[in-house]
Amino acid sequence: MKERIENVLSRVADTARDGVNTAVDATQDRVGQASKLVANGKKPVQKVQKASLAVNAIAFRTSKELIELQAKSVQNSIDAVAGRLRDASRADTIRELLAQQRDVVPSFANQYVGDIKNAFGVVRSAVSELTGVTDIFKDAPVKKKAKAVAKKVSRKKPVRKTKAKAKAAASKVAATVTDAAQTAQSA
Repeated sequence: MKERIENVLSRVADTARDGVNTAVDATQDRVGQASKLVANGKKPVQKVQKASLAVNAIAFRTSKELIELQAKSVQNSIDAVAGRLRDASRADTIRELLAQQRDVVPSFANQYVGDIKNAFGVVRSAVSELTGVTDIFKDAPVKKKAKAVAKKVSRKKPVRKTKAKAKAAASKVAATVTDAAQTAQSA
């Protein structure tokens, strides 16, 4: 009987050992899987870091270019005003003054439109660079779709509208100057 009890206890102990070993093995497997998942968790962080640095670089470069364009535009405007004042001081008659100013207005409008085109070019470039940054998070087929969307967004419609408005304003000013010149001639 003692042997039976020992055999039963031995089987119970073996079963308990097997159960504990199975539980330990399963726990080790789960911990191993969890460690892999945790290690893979840094990949999205690295992607976000890379994308953030790229976005910051684009933003700073775009801001720099736009500020330089703005400064150049203001300097050109100051030069144009100085030139107009210089020409005005040299005019002997009102007719000469009005003729000089009439000739200057369209060139000023063209310069203004050129500055706007350059600014939109900088913004378009930034948009295309930003689409490249989003590709960090996307697959290759999505990249093609993003480029197509970027092309649609960066069409020149706003520039065309602005150019048309500037030309319309310039023609109104030129018409006013012409009317003033005719009034001066008749007086």
